[in-house]
Amino acid sequence: MNVWNKIDYFDKDIKRDSYKNIYRLVCNYFINPWNGEESLYENFCMKLVRNLGHRSNNNNFLTHKSERCNNLNDWIYNSMKKHKIPEDIITGCFDDYNVIMKGIEQPTRCFYYSYDKNYIEPINVIKLQNFHDNINIIESTMKNKIEPNYSLCQKYICECVNIYKSTFKEHCSPVNSTNDKIKKTCDILSTFKSSYTTYLYNKDGLRDNIPSLDSEESVPFKICTVEEEKTRRVYASMPGAAQEPGTRPAVRSESGSTPVVAEQSDNSMPFNTTSVVSAMAGIPPFLALIYKVIMICT
Repeated sequence: MNVWNKIDYFDKDIKRDSYKNIYRLVCNYFINPWNGEESLYENFCMKLVRNLGHRSNNNNFLTHKSERCNNLNDWIYNSMKKHKIPEDIITGCFDDYNVIMKGIEQPTRCFYYSYDKNYIEPINVIKLQNFHDNINIIESTMKNKIEPNYSLCQKYICECVNIYKSTFKEHCSPVNSTNDKIKKTCDILSTFKSSYTTYLYNKDGLRDNIPSLDSEESVPFKICTVEEEKTRRVYASMPGAAQEPGTRPAVRSESGSTPVVAEQSDNSMPFNTTSVVSAMAGIPPFLALIYKVIMICT
C-alpha cells in the first residue's frame, strides 16, 4: 500500500463493514450511553477496533509489523487532536485487544503510544519516528540528485536535524534519567541518530549533501540555514504571527473545520504550513504522510 494512503486507510468508513455490530458491542463496554455510530467517539472507537483486527475472522492481525503499529498510533494521535477523543476510549480498545491476544496465546503485536504522556514535544517525536521508519526511502532519494524530490527530501532532512539538535541540547545533554518523559524522548533521538548516521551520514557520496548532527559545526550547513530563514520569514508574514509566545497560528485541519492553535516550543521552528500546502501535489509519499499528520495535529 502507498504510504500516502495509510492514514486514510485507517480512517475509512465503517458503515459497510460486516463486523460492525461486533465492534459496536466492544465499544459499548466503555462508551455509555451509546449515541450511535454517527457520533465521533463511537465512530472512532469502532474504527480502532477494526484497525486492531482482533475482532474479525481475518488473521492478518497476527502478523502485523511494527511499522503498521507506528502508523496506527499516528492515526490515533491525529484523531485525538482533531476530534478531542477521550483517551479512555483508546485504552479500552487496546485492553480488549490485549485480552484477546492473551486468550489465544499470541504475543501482543501493537501497543498504544500515548505521545502526550510519554514524550516531550510529541509532534517532533512523530516526525523523527517517521524519519526512522522511512530511512531506506530517504537514503534512496538522496543517492540520486536528479530525483524530482531530492531537494524537498534534503529540506526535510534539515528540519529533522534541527529538531534533533534543539531537543538534544535542551533535554538530552545530559539525560535526566529520573524524568521518564525526557528519557523516552531521548531514546527516540538516539534511534534517530543511529539511523541517520548508519544510512546517511556515513555513506560515501551523501555526507557532503546533508548536515552533521554535531551541535556545533564550524561552518553551518548552507541549505539548512537558508531553509530556517525562509521559514522565519513565512512565519512572520502569517496572520496572527504576533501572538503570545509559545503558540502557533491557527490552521485548518480540513476544509470547514475549526482552527486549532497548538503549543509550540520556543526552541523549535514553526511548521511551514503555507509552503507545505503549495507543494503537496508533488510531495513524495513518505513526506506526504508526515506532513498530513502534522498539519492536522497542529
